[in-house]
Amino acid sequence: MHNRFDLLGPVHKGLRHALHGLCFQAGAMDIDDARETRAFAEEFHRIAIILESHSRDEDAHVHHLYESFAPETAAKLEAEHETLDAELRALQDLVKTGAAEPSADRRAELWYDVRRRLTRFAAGYLQHLEREEGEGAEVLWANLTDAQLKEVSVNIRSSIPPSTMMIFLHYMMPALTFKERYDMLSGMKQFAPKEAYEAVRALAEDRLSPRDWEALRSRLDATAAS
Repeated sequence: MHNRFDLLGPVHKGLRHALHGLCFQAGAMDIDDARETRAFAEEFHRIAIILESHSRDEDAHVHHLYESFAPETAAKLEAEHETLDAELRALQDLVKTGAAEPSADRRAELWYDVRRRLTRFAAGYLQHLEREEGEGAEVLWANLTDAQLKEVSVNIRSSIPPSTMMIFLHYMMPALTFKERYDMLSGMKQFAPKEAYEAVRALAEDRLSPRDWEALRSRLDATAAS
C-alpha cells in the first residue's frame, strides 16, 4: 500500500541496484585482464556481505512475524532464503576460483559459468524481493501498525555493523527517491552522532549526480539540527 510504512522497500532498491550493476560488470568484463577480474571479485564480495546481512536480518527480526500471522508465507520465504543462500555460497566459491585460475581455457570456462549462474541467481533473488514486497508486506500491514513496523526497522538498523551499513548505503543512495534520501539524512542530522551523519552525507555527495546532490544538500542545510 502506497500510504503504509515500507519496511523493506528502500533496502530492496539498493539490493536491486547492486545486483543489476554486478550482472552488467560480469557481462562486460575482460576475463584476461587480471585487474578487471580482481575488481569484479572485490565488488562481488562487497555485495555478498550485504546479501548475507539482509538474509540474517530478516531471519532475526521479520521471520517470526510471518510465522505468527501467516505460517505458509513464512515457510515459502524461508525456503527461498535457504535456496538463495546456498546459491550465493556456490557463486562465491566459483568467483574465487575463477579469479585465481591461471589457465586461459579453464578461466574462460569458469567465468562463463559465473555469468550464467549469476544471472540465474539475480533473477531468482529479484523474484524473492518482489514476493516479500507483495505477499510478505501484505501480511505485515494487515497485522502491525506503522509504529510497530518502524520499531522493527530501528531494531534491524541498530543490529547492522557500521561498515556493513555503509555498503548498504553505497548502493541504496542512488536508488532512493529525493524524499527517501532527505528523510534518511534529515533524521540522522537530528538524532545520530555528528560523525555518523557527516559520513553518510559525504557518501551521498560521492554517489549522487551533481544535480541530485545539490538539491539534497540545499534542503539539508536548511534543516536545523537538534
